[in-house]
Amino acid sequence: MRILILTNQLLTTCGVSKHLLYFLKEAKKNPDFEFTLICGGGDAINDYRNLVKEIFVWPWILHNNRSFRCFSKSFYKLLALQKKEKFDIFHSHNHYAANIAKIVSVISKIKTVQTVHGLIEPIGRLNHYPSEYFITVNEQVYDYLIKQRRKSIEKIRLIRSGVPIQALTTKGTNKKLKIISAGRLIPEKGFDVFIKAIRKLKVSDLERAEFLIAGCGEYEMELKKLSNELNVQINFIGEVKDFNACLSSTDIFVLASQSEGFPLTIIEAALNKNLIISSNFLGYDSILQNNINCLIFNIDDAQELAEKISYAIQNFKDLHSMINKMYELAVKEFDLNKMVDKTLNFYSEILN
Repeated sequence: MRILILTNQLLTTCGVSKHLLYFLKEAKKNPDFEFTLICGGGDAINDYRNLVKEIFVWPWILHNNRSFRCFSKSFYKLLALQKKEKFDIFHSHNHYAANIAKIVSVISKIKTVQTVHGLIEPIGRLNHYPSEYFITVNEQVYDYLIKQRRKSIEKIRLIRSGVPIQALTTKGTNKKLKIISAGRLIPEKGFDVFIKAIRKLKVSDLERAEFLIAGCGEYEMELKKLSNELNVQINFIGEVKDFNACLSSTDIFVLASQSEGFPLTIIEAALNKNLIISSNFLGYDSILQNNINCLIFNIDDAQELAEKISYAIQNFKDLHSMINKMYELAVKEFDLNKMVDKTLNFYSEILN
């Protein structure tokens, strides 16, 4: 079976990119499936070259480059590629690419699948859910497509993202608790809230912890400026190639996002026995339970986040049960083999 995957960019710091990387590493082991990939660019393209038959880099398929000209060029290029390669399924990972794939599919009579990684504002002219079949990563998206978008339940599968389980290493005891937040440095990820929360901590808390931000992005200079203005001591460690190795040496992971599908960084942190402190983004409660397997604060509430961080610092030795519950849940619900098997089976069901 020949699958064409379409995505926006392949980035080191990107949940969708990491989702694809983990999936393709495992799926390539099945000789019955062959994958080709189209993306708009990115800094991690070389990580995927040995996982697929071929990678096409088309800058005009980037969501940020969207225009009538780029959309038309993508359409004609994809139509020509399909006539040549005769793929069985187009599988898109963002709505812009999914719209291009859908139009080509009408002419080429090919099945289209779209993985919806999270709900976004219904703005713009394009249909955000144009495909025939859908994969959702959490219950909120699944319910939304059925109840609000009137999609057929037979054409939707809830398949959680899969994460490879790393061999647990014995964590050393840090002199200070290492508290990290990570992701693309863009406004909606809430790193400014994290910085403002640190500013509100008591001196006694600050003396017992050190703070890190991992990742890069367009918002980096603004965040560094904010930390300087607030006199917040925080280490911007940049892009981390081996994020699991980084997490194996940290103690607490903070996610302050305004919106997410279900972030893989939380699962990776949980699998490395980090205590999770997260915002109440849409869909958080499908996995996260406040005061049971994590600590939850309201989106954009720096004061409440500060209180959660302070509580974690002061009571960290008593929170190992919370950490272990989240670890066990991550192992159970985000199994990589389960994600790959369910996805490949869905492909087969679609064609049969």
